[in-house]
This record gives sequence, C-alpha cells and structure tokens, in this order.
Amino acid sequence: MSEAPGGHKYLLESWLEFHEAIKAHPEIRRLLFDPVTGLPTTPLLFPRIESLMEECGEISVLCLNIVKYSKIEEIYGWEVFDEVMRQAAEALERITGSELRDTDIVAELMISGNAFVVLLSPPRTTDHMVHDSLMKLVQRVQHRVCGELKTVLEPALYAKFGCYAGAATVRHDPKRRLERIVHEALDRALAQADTHEAADAEERRERLREIIDMGAVRTLVHPVVDLTSGEIVGYEALSRGPEGGEFERPDKLFKVAYDADLVVKLERLCRKRAIEAAQALPEGRLMFLNVEPEAVADPELRDVMFASILKDSDLEPARIVLEITERTAITDFVAFRSTLEYLRMLGFSVAVDDAGAGFGSLQCLAEVKPEWLKIDMSLTRDIDTDEVRQQLVRSLVTFAERMEVNLIAEGVERREQLDMLVSLGVRYAQGFYFSLPVEPFPSDEDVTGV
Repeated sequence: MSEAPGGHKYLLESWLEFHEAIKAHPEIRRLLFDPVTGLPTTPLLFPRIESLMEECGEISVLCLNIVKYSKIEEIYGWEVFDEVMRQAAEALERITGSELRDTDIVAELMISGNAFVVLLSPPRTTDHMVHDSLMKLVQRVQHRVCGELKTVLEPALYAKFGCYAGAATVRHDPKRRLERIVHEALDRALAQADTHEAADAEERRERLREIIDMGAVRTLVHPVVDLTSGEIVGYEALSRGPEGGEFERPDKLFKVAYDADLVVKLERLCRKRAIEAAQALPEGRLMFLNVEPEAVADPELRDVMFASILKDSDLEPARIVLEITERTAITDFVAFRSTLEYLRMLGFSVAVDDAGAGFGSLQCLAEVKPEWLKIDMSLTRDIDTDEVRQQLVRSLVTFAERMEVNLIAEGVERREQLDMLVSLGVRYAQGFYFSLPVEPFPSDEDVTGV
C-alpha cells in the first residue's frame, strides 16, 4: 500500500472502496470472509495493520486456536465442527467490551480454518505493549472463551476439544516487508498457543497416570437383549474413570492413553476391574469384555486371561466374549490372529465392535471371523426413517446368517428403531431403550422389554 498522510482517513477511504468492490463483485466475499462465522480473514486486516504501524510502530496480535482435540470432525462430521467454530466466534463477540476492547478487530486466520486472530488496539496508558500485560490478556481471553463455550456446547462435545490462546508483538522494520512482519507475529502467537496445548496435554497425561496407579477405574454393565425371546443374553462391561471428571468417559480415557503410550496399562486395569465385576455375573449369561487392538498384542494377555479367568475365578471362558474395539487400526494381523486363536482354544469367543464404522471393519471381519458382530450406533440412529441405513443393516443381517454370526444392534434408544431392527431380522440389541449402563448387575425387572 502507498504511503499517505492521515492514516485513519486513508483507512476509511480504503474500506469504502473495498465495500463498493464487493457490491460489484460478490464472489470476492467468498474469498475473504469465512462462510461459517461471517468473519473477515487475515488479508482484510492489513489496512488497519498498516495504520497501526504508522501510528505506533508496532502491532500486537492474539491467536485463539480451536484444536480438534478428539477429532470432532471425524467423529461428528464437519457440520458439528462448524457449529463449534460459530459458537467460538460468538464467544469472542460476547467478551468484546470486557476482556477485548471495542476497537479490537476479530478475524479468522484463513477460510474454513480453526484459528481466530484478534488485532489488538494500542495500549491506553503506555507507548508500547507490555509483555506481562499481553500474557495476562491471553490467559483471560482463553479462560473466558472456554467458559462461554462450556455453557452452550453439549458436555460430551465440550470435552472433546481444546481452546488455546497465544499472542505476540512485532515492531516496524523498514527493511522488511509488512506481510513478513505480520506473518512472523502470527507464527509466534500460534506457537505460544501450541505450547499451552502441549502443557495441557502433559498435565492430562499425568492425571491419567495417577488414575492408573490408583486403580481408579470402575465397571458399569449394559444388557444385551434377545429380541425374539425378550431375555437378557449378556452384558457389556463398560469402563469409566472417576465420576464427574474429565476422564469419566472411555473415549477420553483411551484417547489420552494412546497419546501417552499407556494403552496397555489402562487396558490391563480395565480388564481387571471387569473380571472382578464378572464374579457376580448372573447364571447362564455372557460378559462382553472390550479389548483394544493394541492390547491383543500384549504379551501378557494370554497369561492374564488364563490366570484371571481359569485359575482365580469360577468363570468359565465360554461365558466371556472378547469384544474387539476398533479405536485404532490393526497393524499386525498375523500376531493378532495368533493371540485370538490361542484364546479361542481356551474357550473364549470373539466379537467385533463398530460394524459399519471403524478403521478397517471389513478386513477385521475377514481376519477375525468373529462369533458376534455389533452394528455401530451410527447405523442404528434414524434407521426407522433412513432407507440407506435400512439397506446397510439388511446386508449385515444376510452376511451374519450366511456366516453364522450373532448380530447385535447398538444404540437403540427408541421403540421405532427397535421395531425396524426386528423387521430387518436383527436378533440382538442393546441401548438406552432397554437400560442405562449401571453398576453390576440390573435386575431383569429394571430392563425394558425383558
């Protein structure tokens, strides 16, 4: 941009010209304004940045990075992540006038990205931005945005993302292009946000280590119902962390465990607690124990299962179903099959979870040849009204019949879903419609339909 006296007048004239250009060429808006939040992107900050450099000799930027902590987009879809970004933009708007000043400008780093940029106004009482004041602002903005989002997002969704802020100040250098100076500021601010994220992740890993060391995992059970007889055939053992805490849900427990290389230790603890709970298993019923793919390769699994089931309890292996959960891809099917063959020789049977989802369900089915197959709840959801889901489940029913596999539909929450599953030929089901997960073991009278 050319030099011009009267920075504010030049800035106003530039924006008026730009407004006219957008009216004449609306496609420009799609290139420079984020379609989700409606916020401008970084290039539109440059007139204000140039003005601040002329007036103050420096600029300060604050970056807020919305981290896809547990793969929100992959789990829930892009629409849900877009909603998170919309809510974050609205949270920034709500704190403008308190933590942020009315003259601060909020933008997005790029179209459809996951980071916000705040171009901060010059300080009121000093000639230059004081570093300590800037760091305190970072902490306040991060805290307030997280607090705002906690009130508007579903608790399960809120627990699956991170929100980290960082900031930087850069000064005018006549030997360097303005664009390079600005991108240096953005890089430094995002790097600081990444540092906060890394510290948060290490703290989270330390809390998980403490949970494992203290054995602070409990077991709930969820009934599996025979839809033809209405009887309970078994229970899935569900691991939970400390009640009411961040690690109560198993997806968070195991996500951090994989990141921290603690999955085998966590798996052993969950398995130990589930086997302890299974000592009270009602006669004639099965217990489904979740097993992570990585834990199948655990060299201690054979001995642990032999010792804890065959030697140290009255449970017969035939009453235990090892349920392979595909949270991560199976990388070594040779070792995987070897362990499963040994466990089958002892009398255990095998289930594959998440049919219709997961990382490699078809290959897993071909390699494992399970006795039980669970239909993922993503297929059960809206199956009473969605013909595509109905056709997919019908195909699984045909496959199960031909391969003599027992088929279980997960995630049944409504009578309409149940009626459709029965009409499609699904034999077994579990879900909140029958019972919430409870401490072992619910009476038959407390399970709907039994």
